[in-house]
Amino acid sequence: MRRLLAVAALVLLAGCGGSSGPSEVNVSVTDNGFEPKNVTFRKGQTTVLVITRKSNTTCATEAIFTETGRKYDLPLNTPVRIDLSGASPGTIHYACGMDMEHGTVTIE
Repeated sequence: MRRLLAVAALVLLAGCGGSSGPSEVNVSVTDNGFEPKNVTFRKGQTTVLVITRKSNTTCATEAIFTETGRKYDLPLNTPVRIDLSGASPGTIHYACGMDMEHGTVTIE
């Protein structure tokens, strides 16, 4: 009986031992650019960046990811979900279309 309880406890703990930390991070686009500018995820966890442009007086109306070449339009007050799950560890850079505002996503 003790052995059965021990095995059951290990199975339950294994399910809880997954990745820690946030599965998504919110980034606002303000008159100061991307806030926060730098975010970090742990390898293996769901990696979703949610960018919401909150200013109409910024050039950051889109986000262009350097390493992938993907471009995301950032409509005013509309959250844009960018799934980066499966990306290799390292730093992913992104910027506005004019390359004036910058941000990074680091996967450790």
